Amino acid sequence: MQLRVTEVRAIARDILRLTLQAPDGRALPGAQAGAHIGLHLPSGLVRQYSLTNATGEPHLAAYEVAIGLDATSRGGSTWIHAQLRVGAALQVSEPRNQFPLDPAHHHVLLLAGGIGITPVYAMAQTAQRLGLDWQLVACARSLGRIAYAEELRALSSERVHLHGDAEAGARIDFGRWLKAQAWDGVYACGPQPMLDDLTQRTAAWPTGRFRQEKFKAEAIDTALDQAFELVLARSSLRTRVEPGEPVLDAMERLGVDHPFSCREGLCGACECACIDGEPDHRDQFLDAAARAEGRRFLPCVSRARGERLTLDL
Repeated sequence: MQLRVTEVRAIARDILRLTLQAPDGRALPGAQAGAHIGLHLPSGLVRQYSLTNATGEPHLAAYEVAIGLDATSRGGSTWIHAQLRVGAALQVSEPRNQFPLDPAHHHVLLLAGGIGITPVYAMAQTAQRLGLDWQLVACARSLGRIAYAEELRALSSERVHLHGDAEAGARIDFGRWLKAQAWDGVYACGPQPMLDDLTQRTAAWPTGRFRQEKFKAEAIDTALDQAFELVLARSSLRTRVEPGEPVLDAMERLGVDHPFSCREGLCGACECACIDGEPDHRDQFLDAAARAEGRRFLPCVSRARGERLTLDL
């Protein structure tokens, strides 16, 4: 979809909120909490951002996202903070959701670190609307870095707990919140050290009770990589993919302009169809059923288990 930026507003330190609407005012596809959209930037980059106003409506008048300025930005958040202005037109992908609230969960703990508040804020709105028993804990280096702080307090001051490391004089300890009650589901989004800590604390929990959305993928061991032949069926192109070389890089070497965003196997922006060969799935996007079927493939990180892999490109 081509949408227009109708508002750019600072809502916390180094965090901008963008509002995007259709130029003709038409309604946009709705989404459940946890969904994200892809912004196609003029540089060719595609960046995924959680919808903060996705709470289950079938249609939305606008999309709202909040974007933190990343010190290690590869051009996405830096460009948005420095150059994006009201009136700009952007290509925007329809919402996708890999981090949904489970309808079977009625006692929900929501945990956010930094800009990880974005999907969690949408979840809090949904939980409040559905009458769930929920609590939200958000932390950042300082309280001024927590986006939607006032909106969250207005939503439910008793259920929302905000922690600034600077004001508290220490980092937050999530342990006491995890032990507060037998949560049906704990949903977390934030920096990797926070998620690693939560993963360790919940390791003995039943599968599916702790759910997380990551900013960055785990490191992939490429030591045992083997070369293989890549065939692009529709383009009638083929090439040898060397050990350690991403398939996406090999496609670009052939001159194929294929969409991508994170290049880490997290967002699914580069997903394509595999029509022959056995994929070696290394992404953190596809579920177990899709991996077993072997017909969906993320070329940014995944490879082939055999001598040849054919993609429907």
